[in-house]
Amino acid sequence: MNDQGTPNRGSGGDATTLTPHSLGDVLALMPDAAVVVDGDGSIVSANPHAGSLFGYQVDELVGRPVEVLVPERFRHGHRSERAAFEEAPQSRPMGLGLELFGRRRDGTEFPVDISLAPVGSSDRSLVVAAVRDATERKAAAAAQAQLAAIVQSTQDGIVSMSAQGVLTSWNTGAERLFGYSPAQVIGRHISMLVPDEESPVLEEMLDAIRRGEGLDPRDTVWLTSDLKPLDVAISISPLEHVDTGGSAGPGFSLLVRDVTQRKSDERRLRRQERWQAATAEIRLGLLSGTPVDESLGLVCRAAADVAEVGQVVIFEIADDTASLLAQAHGESRLRPVLHPVPAPMAAALAGGSSQTVPLMPGADEVLTRLLGLGGQPGWMAAVPMPLGERRSGVLVAATEEAVGEEALDILESLAAQATLALALSDVRAERDRLLISTDRERIARDLHDLVIQRLFGAGLRLQSTVTLIGNPAVAERVTSAIEDLDTTIREIRGAIFALNSPDLGSSLADRVRQLVGTMAESLGFRPSLDLGDLGGEGIDEHLESELLAVLREALSNVARHARANSVSVGVVTDADQLVLTVLDDGVGIGEAQRRSGLANARARAQLLGGDLEISTPREGGTRFEWRVSFGTP
Repeated sequence: MNDQGTPNRGSGGDATTLTPHSLGDVLALMPDAAVVVDGDGSIVSANPHAGSLFGYQVDELVGRPVEVLVPERFRHGHRSERAAFEEAPQSRPMGLGLELFGRRRDGTEFPVDISLAPVGSSDRSLVVAAVRDATERKAAAAAQAQLAAIVQSTQDGIVSMSAQGVLTSWNTGAERLFGYSPAQVIGRHISMLVPDEESPVLEEMLDAIRRGEGLDPRDTVWLTSDLKPLDVAISISPLEHVDTGGSAGPGFSLLVRDVTQRKSDERRLRRQERWQAATAEIRLGLLSGTPVDESLGLVCRAAADVAEVGQVVIFEIADDTASLLAQAHGESRLRPVLHPVPAPMAAALAGGSSQTVPLMPGADEVLTRLLGLGGQPGWMAAVPMPLGERRSGVLVAATEEAVGEEALDILESLAAQATLALALSDVRAERDRLLISTDRERIARDLHDLVIQRLFGAGLRLQSTVTLIGNPAVAERVTSAIEDLDTTIREIRGAIFALNSPDLGSSLADRVRQLVGTMAESLGFRPSLDLGDLGGEGIDEHLESELLAVLREALSNVARHARANSVSVGVVTDADQLVLTVLDDGVGIGEAQRRSGLANARARAQLLGGDLEISTPREGGTRFEWRVSFGTP
């Protein structure tokens, strides 16, 4: 038989001498296939196992050369090996690691293990060859080698541990995942890999395995050699384990898979879902007429949540001044003003693209406080918001670390929603102005065509009646009524002029000038006006409306009661207060008027955190001073 190599030589002895009868008995008792070959290579005897293994009848084998049982390609070598064995016969045990093959009668080949033993007979030397089919052993060995190769080559970590949690094996995948070599972990407890807060996951899975329950993989977090968390999915199977001391006992096999990418994808998907939901909510608010302040606040909160940054604010930029419009966190009624515009925001506006820059201690104090950074270093992302030629906007986000590309995409998308909200607010305001303008024109036309004409007619009739009145007191009363009608006509004409004035959308200073010009006809002269550096910064629409209403009332009182020749009007800001002063050189104000006639103006001031003071200057006349508070820049 072919053994593919020189037979091992060991301590041999003389061949045992057997009779043919006793040799046949021995072969019949052997559990393996066996043939007896003489020095010429002829088969002398064979047992039934050999016939069955090779597909022959036993009688068919006797007398044939043994090479008939060897594949053709090995036969020449087999003859040489057989001759060498004949010169130095010795026993050779089965399974020496030689690659040997047998050939069946039908020509098929199969792996075999062969053991040889020289025996003697009365007339010649013989060799007994025991042959065992190695197909299953070879397959098992191949499967084991393949499994070992898979375990070592897989990207997953495959480890085993004893029932007490002591690690007993550690493949290349586990070494790659966690950074430990097998020598660093085998013999140590698995708790070195599991954070305390994640240990319940492992304990629950081990308990379930002990109860014989099947388990799906579980996501958890383990620690690498540099103590960084690693997202993994683990599967556990029971096994018969041999620990490092060599004693057998139950244990567990763990397959550990890196799921960092999957977790990242899941987080990205959840972020996109929040992003879409926030965008839908913002757009629904815009379509349903939500006030622009609320829409901008919603944009800021959504940006902070979805982009996972700290603070988000939106500024309006005009005349190198940044006015806060909305913020994600903080008191919404506080509207700080930054002047000049901080450099990173100015750079974003100038370049028309987003800027991400570090904010170091010592940067703009108001900005860093507003962004929630205090005195700590951080990062700021500024996203420009084009709003037209005269103004623009910028969305600013602050965080401890630089904003990533995906987060910046989210901020830019939501900044576009904020731009849309402001643009839509402007369109709605323009629509309202057009509607109001139409109504004002109609009202002015009705006042001019109907009310003034009727009043004028009534005045003419009264004038014609005065000459017919004999009682001087009655005549004086009618004359006074005529004067009141004339005053009323002048006031209505002033109101008509105001209704027809294109004052909507102008600045506060322009609106004050227009109102004073409107009242000039009622007064009979144009008042002097001092506006200082009034720009309207920090003064909201409600306060503007209150100011103009009080100014109109004050000038109307002068026109009706003061008989003044001159009036000076001043509207200035003083620290956190707005001060309206109306000074006339008239006859002064009586006590009754002081107490009740100006109660409305005083009530307006008190509601705004201020008061009204009426005084008589030394040179005469009346000083009207209305002082209210507004937000501090």
